[in-house]
Amino acid sequence: MHADHQTFLDALAAKRRLSVQFFSRKENRELVRVCAPLDRGLLRGALDGLERYQFWDLEAKRKPYNLAVLEQDIVKMTALDETFDPANIITWTFKPGAWTVPRDWGAFS
Repeated sequence: MHADHQTFLDALAAKRRLSVQFFSRKENRELVRVCAPLDRGLLRGALDGLERYQFWDLEAKRKPYNLAVLEQDIVKMTALDETFDPANIITWTFKPGAWTVPRDWGAFS
């Protein structure tokens, strides 16, 4: 688990936004994004079997807004004062109990 794992869990529980600093393999450089924490676990469709921290990129200008980052690529996660509403993020057909990390998000738990 990443050194800031508890920060991730606390933000997820409190529905707080995170500043996520990470190395982007796609862009081959470090990036910082403001995100909503979604989950940590295996990514559907990933063939490597590695768990990822999964976020909703609140600064993305175009789809996909989901951001899945390997633990070793995360530099730092910092909780922000701003919150988010899961209802504004979860626009797909949600299946209750689908998360790896438990949370109390009402209908989106």
